[in-house]
Amino acid sequence: MTIRRHGGWAAALALAALITTAAPSQATTAAPSPTDTASPSPTNTSTADPTATATSTPIVTASDSPTGSPTGTATPSPTSTATPTGAPTSPPSTPPAPSPIQSKYAALGGATGWLGAPVTAEDCTSPPGGGCAETFQHGAIYWIAATGAHTVGGGVGARWASTGGPTGFLGYPTTDEVAIRDGGVYQLYQGGAVYWSPATGAHTSHGGIRSEFAAKGWENGFLGYPTSEEVPIRSGGVYQLYQGGAILWSPTTGAHSSGGAVRAGWAASGYENGPLGYPTTDEVPIRSSGVYQLYQGGAIYWSPASGAHTSRGGIRAAYAGTGYENGSMGYPVTDEQCSGSACIQKFQGGTITWIAGITGIHGYNECESLNNGHSNYPSYGASAVSFAVAEYYGSYNAWFIRCQNTAGVYWPDWYTPATVGRSGFKPPGVASGPTRYEYSPTGDYSVTQAFGLGNPGTALPYQTLNPDSRWGGNPGTPEYNQYFEESAWVGYDENMWYFATRSTHDYREGAVLNYNRPPDSGIVQDAGFAIFLHENTAPTAGCIALPDWNLVDWLQKAHSGDRIIMGVRSDLFH
Repeated sequence: MTIRRHGGWAAALALAALITTAAPSQATTAAPSPTDTASPSPTNTSTADPTATATSTPIVTASDSPTGSPTGTATPSPTSTATPTGAPTSPPSTPPAPSPIQSKYAALGGATGWLGAPVTAEDCTSPPGGGCAETFQHGAIYWIAATGAHTVGGGVGARWASTGGPTGFLGYPTTDEVAIRDGGVYQLYQGGAVYWSPATGAHTSHGGIRSEFAAKGWENGFLGYPTSEEVPIRSGGVYQLYQGGAILWSPTTGAHSSGGAVRAGWAASGYENGPLGYPTTDEVPIRSSGVYQLYQGGAIYWSPASGAHTSRGGIRAAYAGTGYENGSMGYPVTDEQCSGSACIQKFQGGTITWIAGITGIHGYNECESLNNGHSNYPSYGASAVSFAVAEYYGSYNAWFIRCQNTAGVYWPDWYTPATVGRSGFKPPGVASGPTRYEYSPTGDYSVTQAFGLGNPGTALPYQTLNPDSRWGGNPGTPEYNQYFEESAWVGYDENMWYFATRSTHDYREGAVLNYNRPPDSGIVQDAGFAIFLHENTAPTAGCIALPDWNLVDWLQKAHSGDRIIMGVRSDLFH
């Protein structure tokens, strides 16, 4: 057959306009996606940018038949020499064999098949690399010696044409369309593939991202079908979206999948533009049916019990020191929360803090009750809440726990043995009564005032004591349960100067608990007075006594409105 040159290549480039439906062309028998050869990076034409469009392939000048094509030009028969009437004539010449494109077209039913009638002649001049093409009503057939003849059409063909056809990064088709699950198809090309499904439309798949797609089970894995083309993002990276997640690629990290709850946690942190950056691994299974995924700036952990939470920076370094999820901390149960120069993260087994570059690891104790609602008394959002806890009634021995509030989460700053009233605690709602009975009240009290012989650096309003410093203890007097100054020491009034300067230095430094006094309540006569936090850990007349160092540290960290919760353990927690 003699090749007809009617500008068929221009018609082939108009393939998308000839397609009357977004559905795929006729597909072959269903089969799983094969593993085709993919380059180690997501681009076939560049070492850094997987989305770069390939430069045009030079058009090869074709002879009357394509290189290597079985289609040839018939050798003309020699001119016959005249013979007498009745002599036999020369045998007829052999007709040319059909081209691969003609053979493919005939095998598909010719004009009655899905391709329909020819629109252009077979063109072996315009296609690059010595290829041939012919366009039909509903698609086209492309041939090159390296791949053979294959159809293109429908939504898959339109997507291929949009990438530049055989001159683009996909190159020539190497298969026809292949039917796969959910009514979808794929078609392989020299540089990748195109996938189409009714739900997602047609999208390319190539390079390093395609290799990761293959590793995750193609369309049969959790990712499903691609739903977008590759999208360029920062640092020369790209992503491609799928029904079940995404694949990210960058020159420094390679290609890694992103899906499910871990992807949601990454999204909340700002994707690759956030502190975590690009993923550097896929998800890795760990204990208790959990997983982690590493990123340039940290990790995300997920388990059914804890959900997905980030792990990074100084807190992550401390977490590593505990053995990650296999250690005492278990899985993270919150993301890192920061306020100023202080950060905290909660884990199944405690909290890890980072304050001005110093990390601390804290197992859960009474402070956690303020976070999970197991305290019978509220925190009122105080900057610090302290507990004074006795194990049973009648005991003056107690534990004192200082809980610091960082970004709304309370964590244990320190704890120490302490003493309370020699007679122990009164039950909730029962007044402690006169100090001579030596009971401590049960409840939740604010602290708004400090006192002592010299301010140790507290932010609380501070009363410097002098020889006339007194605390009213006589019922029925205007000074009851208040500070005042008087040279005399009368009745049940407390001589604060005496207790500050005697050898046991009880009141050398102290703070006032607002029990039976404003702002927590009005003053009820004879209900109890002078409930202080002070030094000298001996049994008291109702106060809380701490070791000297702890008392000074407490004052130096205190703010007006900090609270103290005190009582028997069974009355404080549930």
